[in-house]
Amino acid sequence: MKKYTAQINNKQLVLVSEDQKEIGRIVKLNKFFSSGHYIIFNSRSYDIKNVGFLKNDAELFNSKGVIYFTDLGKERIIKSGADVRIYNFKLSKTNQLFEKEKLLIEVTTEDKKKLKYPIYHLEVDESVDGLLALFFLHYSTQEFSSIGGDGD
Repeated sequence: MKKYTAQINNKQLVLVSEDQKEIGRIVKLNKFFSSGHYIIFNSRSYDIKNVGFLKNDAELFNSKGVIYFTDLGKERIIKSGADVRIYNFKLSKTNQLFEKEKLLIEVTTEDKKKLKYPIYHLEVDESVDGLLALFFLHYSTQEFSSIGGDGD
């Protein structure tokens, strides 16, 4: 398992490896009438759009189309395209992502009472793409949506 840490830095949630190399970041975008998020991974930008009933689901996409999307009703993330994969998640005190009963990602949070912003610790299976780790981190950390105090 690879170990990562994610911290909020200047309205961005930055994911770093144990040797402090940046894996990617989740960026909050504020526009005049709306706000949103996008992921920067391998020098590429991927947009995140809230979709579905009550906007509880999310899609991660770029110019080539949707890459990952969530299905909150069935607690899963689906990889679209030629190599379709289905991942199941459990969101609780420890957030977990599985593929066929195999634990792929586990996200824990340091005690938020002592910190201005939470620190997330991720244990990620060697087979997991960094983009999936970032998307799951975004989706599973509800606190990130309120960075900057506007609470949208």
